[in-house]
Amino acid sequence: MGREQELMVRLSKSELKLISAAAQQIGMEEVTFLRHAALALAGNIKPRQYGKYELNSIYREAASRGHVWTEAELLERGLPLYWNEAWVRARLAEGKSIRQLAILSGSFVTSVQNHLQAAFGIRAYRKLTESQITSIRERYAAGETRQEIAADLDVSNVTVGKYLTGTPTERERQAREVRGRLKEVPPQDALTEAPIPPNIQGLRDWAERLFAERAATLTWPTSTETIADILFDGNRAVARDWTGRMVQKGRLNRLARGWFALNDGRDDAGQQ
Repeated sequence: MGREQELMVRLSKSELKLISAAAQQIGMEEVTFLRHAALALAGNIKPRQYGKYELNSIYREAASRGHVWTEAELLERGLPLYWNEAWVRARLAEGKSIRQLAILSGSFVTSVQNHLQAAFGIRAYRKLTESQITSIRERYAAGETRQEIAADLDVSNVTVGKYLTGTPTERERQAREVRGRLKEVPPQDALTEAPIPPNIQGLRDWAERLFAERAATLTWPTSTETIADILFDGNRAVARDWTGRMVQKGRLNRLARGWFALNDGRDDAGQQ
């Protein structure tokens, strides 16, 4: 047996609740349940027997004869189960998503989407109910990310964003949280009060002098975007690399994603 490797899986709150309930029912820990469930499902997916063009040829030839594939025929020949309309509609009625149909068929998601729409008139996207649309706004306001909500509802991030028009982006929301957390704290570092001249006495290391000069041009705490605009001609990639290195060197504290404060020597970055 080969060396074990870790695999990280991100779950929404509702997905985790569902898995936890199922694992508890059969007396397993969630991690063990996920592992065995994945292995059991993977064992049911047969190795691909046909190439893409072979599948297209088989389907077109059968369609020209008016042949309707049964589930038994598809299983026997190792063909995609989504060719059978009754199987597809039964799985959709059970609440399965297009992605889940693709897994059960051992096929690509795009292949399933295109076939269902062309052959059966089944649109791949989900139509959200009014209660789901309302829940999007409520969950986002409660702190969930767009990605988490989209994964839970099995829709795209763009679909979720459509119903969040006019609300702050996640970056704006984080900026507001940082400002709210720090607005009562007076500035602690002298660098925030006055510019430091190029010839800084007492700083022996050139890198320290350069950092101090750059830091003096900014108002702290500040964001990656501001750092990029002021120090690096708007280059966000360079700014992200620089802030990452300064955090590693202990010169900056990361307050939230994309937000930083000068390190005044205290352990708690939130108290800057």
